[in-house]
Amino acid sequence: MDAKQTKILLGICVLVAALWLAFPLLGRYEEPLRPDGQPAQRFDPVQAMQTTQDFVTRYPRRVLGSIEARQSTGYLQQRFHQLGYQVSYSHFEGTVAGRRQVGRNVYAFRQAPAPEILALIAHYDTARTTLQGAMDDGSGIGVLLELARIFADAPMRRSLLFVASDGEEWGMLGARELAEHYPERAQIAAALSLDSVTAGDLARLTLGTVGQMSGYTPPWLRLLARAAGEAEMLSVSEPAGLQEFLERAFLLSGTDQGPLLNAGIPAINLGSKAVDNDAAREIYHSAADTTGNLRIESFARYGRVAERIVRTLDGLSLLPREPMGAFRVRGNTMLAPAVMAVFQYLAFLPLLAALFFHMANNRQYFSAGRIQSELSCFLGTLLPLLLVYPVVRFVTVLRRLPLFSLYPATPKDPILANPQYGVLAGILITVLVAATACFFLVRFLNRHLPRPDFQVSKTILLSILAVVVLCALLYNPYWAVSFLVLPAWVWAWVGPGQGPGGRAANRLMILCAGVLYYTVSGSYASSLFLGWKLIWYEILALSTGMFQWQAFMLSMAMFTLAIRFLAIQSYSRGD
Repeated sequence: MDAKQTKILLGICVLVAALWLAFPLLGRYEEPLRPDGQPAQRFDPVQAMQTTQDFVTRYPRRVLGSIEARQSTGYLQQRFHQLGYQVSYSHFEGTVAGRRQVGRNVYAFRQAPAPEILALIAHYDTARTTLQGAMDDGSGIGVLLELARIFADAPMRRSLLFVASDGEEWGMLGARELAEHYPERAQIAAALSLDSVTAGDLARLTLGTVGQMSGYTPPWLRLLARAAGEAEMLSVSEPAGLQEFLERAFLLSGTDQGPLLNAGIPAINLGSKAVDNDAAREIYHSAADTTGNLRIESFARYGRVAERIVRTLDGLSLLPREPMGAFRVRGNTMLAPAVMAVFQYLAFLPLLAALFFHMANNRQYFSAGRIQSELSCFLGTLLPLLLVYPVVRFVTVLRRLPLFSLYPATPKDPILANPQYGVLAGILITVLVAATACFFLVRFLNRHLPRPDFQVSKTILLSILAVVVLCALLYNPYWAVSFLVLPAWVWAWVGPGQGPGGRAANRLMILCAGVLYYTVSGSYASSLFLGWKLIWYEILALSTGMFQWQAFMLSMAMFTLAIRFLAIQSYSRGD
């Protein structure tokens, strides 16, 4: 690019960056909904904690499909029946480490005048590494049963459905069963997931708002839940800004609201964080998750907020039907879906400008041979990476990988801590053999073609990048902006390096364009207690379909482009 084009491109980058910095100003302030009336609260934390202790000590190992899990549903059925609810069950199949298990949801229903249903859900199953599962999620069951007690004879405008779900630890399987097969699911107007009362002293509440594969909690329900927490003088944290952007990019829920949102049901999860969060993380999914870590005051504050949310929902004369696309900028400020979509597409304007300038400046250097050369190099690099997916699927069919219904093994599970190195080595060797074969094939095909030209190769790669960006925007605009904007901007700017030092500096810039990807991967590995073994988790997630093939293909295309941008630094116009 000449000096004038460089200034124009720089101006476009500055303009787009300024618009993104200013876009919060376009958000609209939303007022929380206020109920017509809200009777005094009746939540009894002592009873909720006693119920939790009784439940988890009687049935300490409630793993999906186990006899103890099935026995615990009898206890739940009896408690709901004593309170006067109509009790029913649903069964579903799940796969855990290659073994097919049968899960069971317990439903307790109370009819009210309005046809709308308010659902409250807590999972009773535990991870295989835990004992009692008092925090996760025996505490949620204790709160659920206490709420069922206080609402059993309370005057209600809307019907109530209490759900003790199974299989949450393996991908919210029970919640998915509710969302897909519960006979009256179309009447569920809102849902509250209870997961969980933290171990130790409660510091703040957290709101889970991400759907499973699709969906996000609508603004009205988010504001209502946060107002309920703040009314109890509690700090409430929920996604906003970059955190929400990344959640919408992945759409992988960790609690039971996920499948409900995927089905279009407004839902939110009420979670909590401890004053000593490090200690709570150590307790999570371990044998130390016992009733001795629970605190009555934590139950009191959490339970009162949950009750307030239910009473507020029931007290509203009309529940909103807002779309799920509104983006929370901060506080009560929301950005409309249409405005966000404009900004997402606008983010890639510098890439289009750079591509236009490169095409205009280098069209005389294009030839069929040079185009064929760069495309063959690109495809020769891409195909071995794409081969990972069919190899993983093939190994899955051969049952060489532990099979799961949707999500791989839960955090701290031995399967995650002990990868099958033979499978990993087999996948790696297959890719390396394919890469070697493609390398020599590309060299053979290109042996009589003109020597490559840096600017021509860069223009072709920018064209491919533009196609990948378009596909990514159609797949998930949040994913596209999160992981493709920085490479699109940086790679468009990087020119031919002058000497070994210049080329090394350029290659470092190309690699640094993936800084957000590296950061997110590290954070995800930490949250799963995995470290480098995140690679093993990703392979399992590919085998189950948790990581969708579209995202995999787009990611491999981006890795290939990064490799090619690094490689063409050795090219020059004089070659």
